[in-house]
Amino acid sequence: MVVATSYQMLNMVDKNQPLSSKMKAMVVKKCWFSSILEQREVKMPEIKDHEVLIKVWAVGVNRDDIIDVATSVDGVCPGLECSGIIEAVGRNVSCWKVGERVCAILEGGLPYASCLSLLALLKLNETKTPNKTILIREGSNGIGTLAIQYAKYMGFKVIASTGSSDRFAICHHYGADFCVDHTLTNFARTVIEKARRIGVDLVLDYGASNLQSNIECCRIMGKVKIVIVDLHGMESSNIDLSILQRKQVEIKVFDLRSKDLGYKASVITEIRTHLWPAVLQQKVVPAIEYRFPVTEYQKAMNILRKDDSAGKIILCMNFGQDSDSLKMD
Repeated sequence: MVVATSYQMLNMVDKNQPLSSKMKAMVVKKCWFSSILEQREVKMPEIKDHEVLIKVWAVGVNRDDIIDVATSVDGVCPGLECSGIIEAVGRNVSCWKVGERVCAILEGGLPYASCLSLLALLKLNETKTPNKTILIREGSNGIGTLAIQYAKYMGFKVIASTGSSDRFAICHHYGADFCVDHTLTNFARTVIEKARRIGVDLVLDYGASNLQSNIECCRIMGKVKIVIVDLHGMESSNIDLSILQRKQVEIKVFDLRSKDLGYKASVITEIRTHLWPAVLQQKVVPAIEYRFPVTEYQKAMNILRKDDSAGKIILCMNFGQDSDSLKMD
């Protein structure tokens, strides 16, 4: 896995074309009251001494891409993660070679969700107390399914929550011990019952849509940690501070976009050391629900906006290929 250092690294190269001075790309086009992505022919980026150039085969779509398309300036290629083949390396790059298959987190599939999930779980498990129980909110989405697998790999007992009992099978498939519908009025009581009737030791929440219920699920005086990955669901929140104090709950918020390159590289090192072997052995696998050619990006964006996907959404760099002909390999 490699950390790319510039939006240039996300320029979407047509994998069927040889390396040249030009390439196809999907870039932001500013309109009167909105922004869209359009296909253009752009100049091939010139890499710096510490960079690599990736011939992109696929990119993962994330919520932040919706924001990027709406707010970025004309000509920017949005995106947080990609996979492909290294086409060229800078003079100071010694750990990667031309022709190697890589996945990368990018400035601004698997890499972004893996980094966020691992970063949170490592922080949650710093004390390494045995027999911990973790509540993973939104367990059926792309980050949730990875987090369930990572947590089981690290020895946690996993309770996964979803917005519907119809999604319990997805969470169980990826290793959850118990599932709970978080729309129920007795959600916290049900979680506590499944957590040895004392409450959970850890909570991992993607979006923090209901911080109060997370606190209510925690055990008392257990040095409990709630880790929030991204704040897209919590612009503001009212919580009962007396319960927070009584249960001795610590709340942490993590993201990668605001971090510098050195920090991102350290997270990558953690992944390669602790969890990449499990990925290579297919003990941990990404849940991919949709694949579209990059020219059909709007379909992916519409699914993201509905907030009901149960896995990753992938855009493949097949500019001339429709979605019916894409292979699910």
